[in-house]
Amino acid sequence: MAEQDNVDPRIQIARENLRMLAAKRRLNLSVVSRQAGMSRNGLGQFINGRTTLSYSNMLKVCDVLSVPIALVHQPEAYSDQKIEAARLVERLSNESAATLQEILLNVAKS
Repeated sequence: MAEQDNVDPRIQIARENLRMLAAKRRLNLSVVSRQAGMSRNGLGQFINGRTTLSYSNMLKVCDVLSVPIALVHQPEAYSDQKIEAARLVERLSNESAATLQEILLNVAKS
């Protein structure tokens, strides 16, 4: 049985999103790996399902690709709009986040 057969679906989503984000930024996986301080083939092996990626390395890869780690395991997280929205939410105070939540709940109801 292949390693990928027993993997949490979110890991598979993260693999696809990281591949798409690197391509979108016109970076090959070796370049992303090196910029993240990993071995040259580290990210490629993860994306191809041959290895796992530590949380520390995942953070570094997300920094290189300029994507919040919270989005990596979400389907289709590679859109510029989702990435920018996540960055904006990260900067909100708790009070502002509560206000935004109220607004979004009202929009969702209508």
